[in-house]
Amino acid sequence: MKDTSSGALGILGMAGAVILFLVLRKFFPTLSTILLVVFGIILLLIILLVILVIYFSRQKPKEKEGSRITEDTEAVLARGRSNLMEIRRLQVQIRNQQIRTLSEEICRVADKILRTLKSQPEDIPGVRQFLNYYLPTLGNILLKYERVEKSGIPTDNMEENVIDCLEKIKNAMDRQYANLFNNDILDLSVEMEVLTQACKRDGLLTDEDVQGTKEGVKLTL
Repeated sequence: MKDTSSGALGILGMAGAVILFLVLRKFFPTLSTILLVVFGIILLLIILLVILVIYFSRQKPKEKEGSRITEDTEAVLARGRSNLMEIRRLQVQIRNQQIRTLSEEICRVADKILRTLKSQPEDIPGVRQFLNYYLPTLGNILLKYERVEKSGIPTDNMEENVIDCLEKIKNAMDRQYANLFNNDILDLSVEMEVLTQACKRDGLLTDEDVQGTKEGVKLTL
């Protein structure tokens, strides 16, 4: 009932507007023309507004790339921290002091890698092998060794082989950690070179100054 009344009122309103326009056009032609132009502009603006409202209302909110990266980063790092916690849980149960020490050293480096990845998530794609394979496999090695050690069954050269393996893993972890800063080292060298050349171009440094700076950097490195 209300919809019918509203429709009827709308029709009456439009009819009244038309009648008013015809009356004005007859007695006040100039004023009617002005009102017609104004009404046309208002109607056009209303139509554009309706079109914009409909368009934006149908647009699905797109997922922000930054939030997706953050969620992926948290998932990857959480899995890495979980593997690291498992390795630390196993190492405290190992009686061989040398194997335990090597495990602790590996865990310290792995923890530094995870902390660096948290502040540099753009490096995660380059170390997925470390996160998805190295850490879980190291955990499996320690788990199996801990079981065998606890069983008391003598095994030939088992401890020596595990120690040798852990030493190699430790070296690999150190190298992996250092690789995370290769881009920073390269960028630092380039920026220092660019700044030095800019100072030389502006007359603030001479060729001797530049040569001395390069030699100093080489000696420092």
